[in-house]
Amino acid sequence: MRALLFAALGFLAGCGTPPQGTTAQACAIDVAPTIMEESGDPHGPDGRLLQVWDIADDPALWSGASPAGAYDDFLAQVAARKLETDPVKLLQASPTPNNRLVVAHADEWIRPAGCLEKLLTGYQHARMDVFEAPTEFAAIVMRSPDGSRLRIYYFTINQDGIGRASPITDPAHADAASGWTMELVLHPHAFHPGQPQLNGVIAPSVPDAGFAYNQMASGLKQAWITNGIHTVRIPSDAFDRFTRE
Repeated sequence: MRALLFAALGFLAGCGTPPQGTTAQACAIDVAPTIMEESGDPHGPDGRLLQVWDIADDPALWSGASPAGAYDDFLAQVAARKLETDPVKLLQASPTPNNRLVVAHADEWIRPAGCLEKLLTGYQHARMDVFEAPTEFAAIVMRSPDGSRLRIYYFTINQDGIGRASPITDPAHADAASGWTMELVLHPHAFHPGQPQLNGVIAPSVPDAGFAYNQMASGLKQAWITNGIHTVRIPSDAFDRFTRE
């Protein structure tokens, strides 16, 4: 099953601008992750996974390329279900203070999902069909002191939420203490048709905003939320503007 999941991954990209003069690369990674914790059925509600990819940085990771595999099925289901994907319309359907703040900065903060978000969306979709059982993951991207390597931590409990964040933040904080930079945190807000307050809304909830704000002490640069189609990328200097716990 792990081989199936890895094949579905195709891995990485999306959080920056590739250096000038580079050419498009495949949205994929050929290095297997290190499993830090795993239990339960990978495709069931008791599945739990904590893992990390330790890889060289690559311009493809920050491109808009799309992976093959499970993400293709995700897109096909979005089309077949005729889901609303306009990020501002989805936010306006649930006008909370945090959602309104993102709408006000939509031109600055919202972008089409990049390779990183697409890969992790597909990866989670391969574990649990996110349209039948919406589930979440949390990811933290760390950059090495010399800027040449990335560690991408990924955590899921195959539920609509992740519970305690310490399984993923503890190793990231240890890296930060060793000189690594916390580039971004990323998690999804899945499509929940018929539930406007949850339906693909790419803005931080009150707990999300509190989590991002608290990670500033470890040097967090950006907080990303994706629905697999679009992503909000919030810079750390805006974290204190959100309603948070």
